[in-house]
Amino acid sequence: MGWAAFAALTWIVITQAASLTSLDLRIDTAIHEFALANAWAVNIALALEIVGGVPVSIAVVTIVGVLLLTTGALRPSRVRSIYAAAFLVLSAAGGALVNSAVKEGVDRARPPWNGLWSWEASASYPSGHSQAGITVWVAFGLVALAVLHGRMRWLVAIPLLAVGPLIGISRTVLGVHWPSDVLGGWLLGGAWTTGCAALVLVVAARLSPPHAQADAGPAAGTRPS
Repeated sequence: MGWAAFAALTWIVITQAASLTSLDLRIDTAIHEFALANAWAVNIALALEIVGGVPVSIAVVTIVGVLLLTTGALRPSRVRSIYAAAFLVLSAAGGALVNSAVKEGVDRARPPWNGLWSWEASASYPSGHSQAGITVWVAFGLVALAVLHGRMRWLVAIPLLAVGPLIGISRTVLGVHWPSDVLGGWLLGGAWTTGCAALVLVVAARLSPPHAQADAGPAAGTRPS
């Protein structure tokens, strides 16, 4: 579903560029006027730009991966932590490579406000920051749900799950991406991260030993009805 939606949007970006850019421009103009009148929104967007950038993303994935593999406080079992670390690295690193490949293939120009508050030299579609919000921060939130327990898992996971989409919104506030770029980043990020989770779960299921079934049958001396 996610891959199909991303493919459909990419087809529109390539084949209906003028019509889509016209729609994007109307939305972007309204957001740009809001940003001009609200410096606080620009400051938040600049902070989110750092959070979703490559240096912070690499640092987060590295630190969390090391903690998962070495710190008992974050892992109910070593095997689960290994799978969680593999999922996070695959989601983040693989997603970044896919994003770069699509950017080069589509080669879409940036909005006219690129450079006012922030400057991006690469192609515009899909938004790498928006995708990283999903493949890094939402993935991090899913890892927290998997390895933490009790109230702590939600206290950690909810902010992480929320900041991912906010990073995408910040890209339009700064004027460095069209709204459809952000949507493309979300769709690609969601499809990629979901695929990574499915792959890790399948591998985990295949490599896990079968559960003991000593108590699965009826009690000794009885027959099933």
